[in-house]
Amino acid sequence: MPRFAYEARDSTGATDSGVLTAANLMEASRALRKDGKVVLNLAEATGAGGLQRFQAANKRIKRDDVIYFTVQLAVMVDTGVPLAEALDVIGEQTDHPGMQRVLRDISERVQGGVEFSTALEQHPKIFPKLFVAMMQASEISGTMGEMLQRVSEYMERERETRKRVKGALTYPVCMLSFCTLVVIALLVFVLPRFAKIYAGKGAALPMPTRALMGLSDAIVNYWPFIIGGAVALAVGIYLYVRSPAGKIFMDAVRIRVPILGPMYRKACLARSLRTMATMVSSGVSMLDGLLITAQVAGNHSYARIWHDVAERIKEGSTVADPLYGTKLVPTTIAQMVSAGERTGKLGMVLNRVAGFCEDELSVSIKTVTSMIEPAMIIIMGLIVGGIAMALLLPVFSISKVVAR
Repeated sequence: MPRFAYEARDSTGATDSGVLTAANLMEASRALRKDGKVVLNLAEATGAGGLQRFQAANKRIKRDDVIYFTVQLAVMVDTGVPLAEALDVIGEQTDHPGMQRVLRDISERVQGGVEFSTALEQHPKIFPKLFVAMMQASEISGTMGEMLQRVSEYMERERETRKRVKGALTYPVCMLSFCTLVVIALLVFVLPRFAKIYAGKGAALPMPTRALMGLSDAIVNYWPFIIGGAVALAVGIYLYVRSPAGKIFMDAVRIRVPILGPMYRKACLARSLRTMATMVSSGVSMLDGLLITAQVAGNHSYARIWHDVAERIKEGSTVADPLYGTKLVPTTIAQMVSAGERTGKLGMVLNRVAGFCEDELSVSIKTVTSMIEPAMIIIMGLIVGGIAMALLLPVFSISKVVAR
């Protein structure tokens, strides 16, 4: 018979976990409830290989799949379809095999007596903590359909924000890559031909020309070492960026770098405020909402701000007071948050402020894009033009070099 791993709470409130044998998930849940236990988590005990395959399937699920699922579930729940049945129907209709397995697992847990939010927690890479927190609030208030609609709207806005930021960075990255390839081609294929022309002339070449010739010779003769060093450097940077200290450093650089820094700050602020607005409007406690906001802020500096706000609230402070003391949150936003707290309309004010920040982000992205295009053209012109001038400088003194 199948074996099921469980986590449950007994009548005294103590948490217990273990493995039991039952015919199916329903029987296992019934056996636990018969013993007076509240099921927190229940799943069939599988081998490590099965777990790895399941996690691999989870990684391939995109945010668009989750948004589409959320919209479908919101409609079905609002029309009175039971949750487990709705999950089964959506799972049968989806073409994504990974999503099918996830929905089947969630449906089995729900049918086994596990809360929907608890079942979602088993898939943290697919359903973020904000999603789980809102479902927990909906289970208490009985407004799951409305909450699902809010979650889908939030994720759609977040997706659009991410697309805008990525779109603004795509052009400069492509241009920089193209410029690098052009420079390498000139150094590897063009400069050696000029070097042969000037080699036997005996005249001293201009300093820029000699420097380029030396760089070209180094690339041509020592390219294995250069590539090895570049790979080692790239791996070192990658490992450092993945480390806690590296993530903190890169987050600090992103929000302070010229031109792109203001755009990153507005993106982090818009995401944070929209998350907090969604939490407050959904009935989630302020402390829990701030902790979730810190987790989804997307930047260590902003996460630290929301953690500090949460700590200050525990001491009796308002949300707005700690925001006045940070340079990463404009004073006008802190003032609007303060007004929302005084009038008891914090959720509405945060939604409006988040919308304002998102509009400013759109304007900032357009501004940065319009600035990047001419800047990249100028940079490419200076680099390629500088190489061309270094090659042609000896030609300007042809009477001294070639004619000898």
